Amino acid sequence: MNTRRQAGGQWGRGWLLILPLLLALAELGRSQAPPGRHLTIADGLTNNSVQCLAQDRQGFLWLGTQDGLSRYDGSSFRTFRADARRVGSLPSNFVRALAPDPRRGGLWVGTGTGLSYYDPRTEHFGPIMADSGQTYFVNALLLDARGCVWLGTEDGLWCYDPSRRRLRRFRPTAPGGAASAGRHAAVRALARDAAGTLWAGTGEGQLCRFDSVAQALRPEPRYLPPGSAPVSALASAPGGGLWVGTEGGALCYLPPAGPPRAWWRPWPGRPAVRGLWTDAQGTTWVGTAAELVSWAAGQCFTVRPARRLAGEVLALAPDRAGQLWVGSNAGVRCLDVRPSAFGRLPAGPAPGPVWAVAATPGALWLGTEQQGLLALNPRTGAVTERLRHQSDNPASLASDFVRCVLPDAAGGLWVGTQAQGLDYRPAGAVGFRHLRHAAARPGSLADDFVRCLYRDPLDGALWVGTEGGLCRLANAGRGEFTTYRREAGRPGGLPNNFVRCVLRDRAGRLWVGTGGGGLCRLDDPVAGRFTTFRASARDARSLPSNFVRALALDAAGRLWVGTEGGGLCRLDDAGAGRFTTFGEAQGFPNDVVYGLLPDSTTRTLWASTNRGLARLNPATGQLTTFDTRDGLPQDEYNAGAASAGPGGRLYFGGPEGVVGFRAAALLPPAPPPVLLTGLRRLNQPVALPDTAVGQRRLLRLSPRDYVFTLEFAALDLRRADRAPLLYQLEGFDPGWLAAGPRREATYTNLDPGRYTFRVRAMGAPAGAVLQVLVAPPWYRTGWFRALALGALALAGWLAYRLRVRQLLALEQVRHRIARDLHDDMGSTLSSISILSALARRHQLSQSPAQVTDLLNQIGDSSRRMLDAMDDIVWTINPAHDGLADVTARMRALASELLEVQGVALVFTADPAVAALRLPMESRREFFLFYKEALNNLAKYAHCHQATVNLTYTAGHLHLLVADDGVGFDPATAPLGGGHGLPNLRTRAAALRGHFTLATAPGQGTTVRLRVPL
Repeated sequence: MNTRRQAGGQWGRGWLLILPLLLALAELGRSQAPPGRHLTIADGLTNNSVQCLAQDRQGFLWLGTQDGLSRYDGSSFRTFRADARRVGSLPSNFVRALAPDPRRGGLWVGTGTGLSYYDPRTEHFGPIMADSGQTYFVNALLLDARGCVWLGTEDGLWCYDPSRRRLRRFRPTAPGGAASAGRHAAVRALARDAAGTLWAGTGEGQLCRFDSVAQALRPEPRYLPPGSAPVSALASAPGGGLWVGTEGGALCYLPPAGPPRAWWRPWPGRPAVRGLWTDAQGTTWVGTAAELVSWAAGQCFTVRPARRLAGEVLALAPDRAGQLWVGSNAGVRCLDVRPSAFGRLPAGPAPGPVWAVAATPGALWLGTEQQGLLALNPRTGAVTERLRHQSDNPASLASDFVRCVLPDAAGGLWVGTQAQGLDYRPAGAVGFRHLRHAAARPGSLADDFVRCLYRDPLDGALWVGTEGGLCRLANAGRGEFTTYRREAGRPGGLPNNFVRCVLRDRAGRLWVGTGGGGLCRLDDPVAGRFTTFRASARDARSLPSNFVRALALDAAGRLWVGTEGGGLCRLDDAGAGRFTTFGEAQGFPNDVVYGLLPDSTTRTLWASTNRGLARLNPATGQLTTFDTRDGLPQDEYNAGAASAGPGGRLYFGGPEGVVGFRAAALLPPAPPPVLLTGLRRLNQPVALPDTAVGQRRLLRLSPRDYVFTLEFAALDLRRADRAPLLYQLEGFDPGWLAAGPRREATYTNLDPGRYTFRVRAMGAPAGAVLQVLVAPPWYRTGWFRALALGALALAGWLAYRLRVRQLLALEQVRHRIARDLHDDMGSTLSSISILSALARRHQLSQSPAQVTDLLNQIGDSSRRMLDAMDDIVWTINPAHDGLADVTARMRALASELLEVQGVALVFTADPAVAALRLPMESRREFFLFYKEALNNLAKYAHCHQATVNLTYTAGHLHLLVADDGVGFDPATAPLGGGHGLPNLRTRAAALRGHFTLATAPGQGTTVRLRVPL
């Protein structure tokens, strides 16, 4: 113990000597911090206290917090939380450690209640160590080369072998050799150095090495810190060493051999070290409870977080894109720690807004808003010459606000100012010559507000764009300008006097971009005749905006136009004025294009906008955007401030200086992998029962899923939200569709069938593929169609049979009517004819008695014939199918027969009977049955009273005909003179009814009929 205390004191005194220098360097570096992205719960993070971070094999970034686990795909978050009622949920919301499994593709999660494994195939968490009487509070996780998981817990070091499902515990040993317990046994940090040695930092403040032979943790004798602050962070160094951070704010580097090199405590208040990481450049990043500190090549500087991230740094983790993710108790911040390919010029203090850039082999000229004209050394960025306006020197620069600069081949320098005309300094001269607008001199400059300068490659003339028109200077010595202006009432002239850019194409045509007048072409320089192309709301292929800011030619000689508000466009047809537009809808960063520069080394076209730079490959259409997240010093630029320099370097000026870079050094990024991340039905998330939608090859949808949404993501944490994605549902979509910022595709009311959903990044040959099978509704299935076809065939057959039956019944009716007419009418008419002949014969023989008798017979036969004819007509009339008509006829017949005989009639009918209907045949048989019974009553009963009753009960029609007459014996005296009783039985059988007869001599007669309906 004395040795440790003395060693710690010596290291502490050594660091006290250089501590002031380190603090000074730290303060100097505070302004060098890259801002990075800041994500909080407002962006979808489940909780702002980010305890741990890790990137899995697929590319997702996982963030463990105090309230759940978040998965980030570069543009949006997905949250996983504990739910005791759901199988496979997160075991605890307090996530302390994460470790991706590169073999299985899943994620090991250490929580306050143990260890679990996240399976990306099922999106379920399987508990490995759970609370079973003892709490396994996991502080750190580490995977070894065999796939075993090492866990640092409050109860020591554990090792879990997934293949054997075996869990072992190793406790740190105390200096005396005994196993530690309690806080002394707690393992707070884990790391594996370049040699493969496992290191563990304990709660007692020990640094232990795992002895693989003895299978035990051994304290490292070289680690002798002052005090016993718990070891809170460990990180492997590229050279094989180990960085150690403690809760007491100490930082130690332990080399592979020899004594520790440094103890470092420059932080005020000695805040705890919570995270350590060394990047590819050898810079060590230290996250403390106060700030983020980097240590590189013996120097340190402090990265102070923004105000929203002013809390404690809790975790550090890199991603595969070269970014450092910093978790804190105020969210997570992403920093790009790679050396940036973009540089800011000049090297010294920023000169303010730069409006003009001109690159030459020997100098880079910058036209500023307040500092005049600056000449820089292109290699160092140092200012070599300053040209300012001097009120006491007429040969000085006319104005400190310089809008355009153009060096000439002879070494001279042309300078256009904001409002003081055009200046020219010949080669070797000290002062400037001023060319100003003079209203009284026709050959003077058109206007003192100069906006662009262009050297004509055809004849060497200088073109000057001003706020008062376009000027051409053929001879600098004479200073005489030819001016083209907009003239009211003159067609074919310059459409607008605000000239912003000029360019001659390979065909020799001179193009002029104006501020509000569109794009025009000078067709006749002598007559001043222009052809103008403007934006048109009726033509989607017209110029997208009338405010033209920049012009450029690509490697193929095509003209590109940068506009304000319309994005970038390409001239496809100079005769018809047809353009192809690249704007924000096509993935362009912004619709305001300030500058255009072709790069001959990569055959690409660069554009400066209000939201960074854009690189377009005209041959392939591949678009790449760059902003501050890619190391760009600034996102906003100024109009006309663009120039290509020697060696393929490009320069763009903006409000904070100039950005310079070599375009060939910025390789096109590889298309990011694209995954399906979610499924929604009727806008509600759907969890598939057996696997995740991103792992599926076939998705079956029921007819109820008539509205479904597939979510997807580009797994690129650097530029995922800027990667244009395309999707297509083969069999439905006519072609590839742009996904836009929402990263989802919604489909409604798809026809049943098989479809293929594809989504990919722009420029990528392939991406995610999912087969979608939409099941038909039950009424569109094969079995239902077969049943329906069978039912239709059966119905047709039944209809046919019914029709045949109806035709047969009609035929029977016709035959019966013919038979009745023949039998009744024919026999009756024959008898009338015979009786008539006999009557004439008796009349001639003077036998009046016989004639009278024959005439009476003829009358009786005629009445019977009329009654039979009336019955036939009444029967076949469909208007009498209702029992109401039958009842009325029955009542009338009874009254006619019985009243003349003085028989009292009691006729009753149930009101329910009137609503019934009988078909013609049944109605005929029923009425004839009644008529037969009534005729028998009238002829043979000799009664005083007759009763007729009609009722309807239980689906049956009941008829009762009764009298109080003489009655008869049914066994000896047939009713109706021998034919009455058989006729009643025959007609009852035809009605499928039940007939009963009750009679006896002297007791009257009762006839009953029950007919089913």
